[in-house]
Amino acid sequence: MKAALTAYAATLIAFLAIDAVWLGVVARTFYRDQLGELMLPQPNFVAAAVFYLFFAVAIVVLAVMPGLRSGSVLVAMGYGAILGLAAYGTYDMTNLSTLKGWPVLMSFVDMGWGTVLTAVSAGIGAYAVRLIGADA
Repeated sequence: MKAALTAYAATLIAFLAIDAVWLGVVARTFYRDQLGELMLPQPNFVAAAVFYLFFAVAIVVLAVMPGLRSGSVLVAMGYGAILGLAAYGTYDMTNLSTLKGWPVLMSFVDMGWGTVLTAVSAGIGAYAVRLIGADA
């Protein structure tokens, strides 16, 4: 239980912090330029919170815990990369296939970002558990 809670906390904090830098600083104008009028003036923070809380659980269950069982942070990151690509790919490819004017470039950048973000967050979650010595 200690391992799962530690993994969840570390994964969630990492995911939030890294994504905040990406969305708020690095790619801020990119998304605005790509989406234009589709973007809300302010994010829906309740919807965002639901996504972050839920997705952190998915990362822990589907990437961090398998990595811990195998004894490898890299395995956690590999599973995280697959999960990130699947999740962000589902969102972006669905939008690309159903919404008029959805930008192709944004889909590929966002899918790449989701892959990296999820992999790194899973790695941090697994490393945090190893750091405190909790059993998976």
